[in-house]
Amino acid sequence: MEKYVVVMAGGTGSRLWPLSREKKPKQFISVKYDKSMLIQTIERVCEIVPAENCFIITNKGLFDITKKAVGDLIPLSNIILEPKRKNTAACIAYASLLLKERLGTGLLCFVPADGYVKNHTDYKSAVEQAYLAAGNTNGLVVIGISPSYPATGYGYIQINPDMEIRNHAFRVNHFVEKPDLDTAKKFISSGDFLWNSGILLGSMDAIIESTKVFLPGHFRAISAAVKQIDGQELNSFIDKAYDEIPAISFDKGVLEKNDSIYAVKGNFDWDDIGSLDALSKTFFSDENGNAIQGRFLCVDTNNSVIYSDGVLVSTIGLENMIIAATKDAILVCPKDRIQDVKSLVEKLKLNGFENLT
Repeated sequence: MEKYVVVMAGGTGSRLWPLSREKKPKQFISVKYDKSMLIQTIERVCEIVPAENCFIITNKGLFDITKKAVGDLIPLSNIILEPKRKNTAACIAYASLLLKERLGTGLLCFVPADGYVKNHTDYKSAVEQAYLAAGNTNGLVVIGISPSYPATGYGYIQINPDMEIRNHAFRVNHFVEKPDLDTAKKFISSGDFLWNSGILLGSMDAIIESTKVFLPGHFRAISAAVKQIDGQELNSFIDKAYDEIPAISFDKGVLEKNDSIYAVKGNFDWDDIGSLDALSKTFFSDENGNAIQGRFLCVDTNNSVIYSDGVLVSTIGLENMIIAATKDAILVCPKDRIQDVKSLVEKLKLNGFENLT
């Protein structure tokens, strides 16, 4: 069965403000080698499938920036546009139904655009194992990352280590949202939990059937709209379908309700770059434990994260802080409050600063 990859690139990345904005979300931020996370993701998956089998699904408002960023890496016709953001359940259902209509059959691999991976060899191995498992089980397969520390910012997958099937895939017991530190430590010590990478694989038919069973409203609305496309994907039918369905993740809407999910262990380095603290792992580190990108001078500053987009950032006597300075906004906060940036973005909107979000 032919293999395809769909890169999900429609999010806003509000936890990375002020670097990430509505008009230039985090997948367009350069992290290493001057390449954005989106481009690094495309190049990584194109080591597994040919470029013509790689698709991007994104919000229609991001078409121009996506087209410019991607260039000729993949065909322009492989950019699928959503009329609005309705979370991953809509994204996955729409792409699956549309590609079923276009291509007839195949195995799909949905990959978030904002995952950061250095070890391409083990990444490729895990994805290829997951393709095999998806083909052999005719079920849905997720890739879980073997955890290296008790992370509280990731979701977890509990596997049944006694129920291994072919291609090193395990039955999933259940999914767990971001735990507190004590719970995360218990997960790590048990050996039964993996970080949820957000990578999903399955045949077109398996994904569509799961959507039909567990999210019938999504299936009815989007499948009816896809049948009306007639060569013009963004039209009133798709708009109407997206207006009718609730915003829900595929994890919550489908995977957490389905008792026939399999997981393949990924033994590669991975980070979803969900915060400035996480992004700082890709920065230069100085002798005082500061992670730095851009122009920076300091006196007695330690274990801090500094990002500068052109302006000089200078500090005195700081410890465990995050400073991000762009041309029009500056963020300063303690490292242990970085998860509150999303709330700050909402406050900016409520106080008339929508143009900065």
